[in-house]
Amino acid sequence: MPQYYTFYSEVAEYTYYFFKTSNGIIYELSFRPTPYLFDPTFPFAENVYESVIKVLENGSDNLVPFDKKVKRTIAEIFYHFFNDKRRIIVYICDTADARHQARSRKFGAWFEEFKHGQFVKVNTTIADYSDLVYLNALILHIENPYFVEIIDAFRKVTGGYSEDK
Repeated sequence: MPQYYTFYSEVAEYTYYFFKTSNGIIYELSFRPTPYLFDPTFPFAENVYESVIKVLENGSDNLVPFDKKVKRTIAEIFYHFFNDKRRIIVYICDTADARHQARSRKFGAWFEEFKHGQFVKVNTTIADYSDLVYLNALILHIENPYFVEIIDAFRKVTGGYSEDK
């Protein structure tokens, strides 16, 4: 029995991945091109994607039960997306319900569990005019040909960073 759910992908305006859990919950992961994050003259600008994870359908209630196959499935989707090692993912934790810190901790723990020495995550925070702090992460493959340049550019865009290797 596989340790993750079967998923499928669609490429339209964005690259989408979908999977359904044994509890009937349907997840969508999208990777949205975000080339405007960096100066367009950078050779890696066209390989930047924002990642969004959301629940599309949750059956009869709003509670999402713990399911260890969900994190494994999300990791498998990331591995699949990173078949092209030039890709760069930017992840911004949703602040709408004030649970962005919990999301960041969970995503960070998942990253540590599944990075397998292949990926680096650079964490940053950006405060807006109302002092709301946005938690962001940049994820890239260690074999990305522009590895150092990407981290340097991201640090400049966000004003600083801390690294999880």
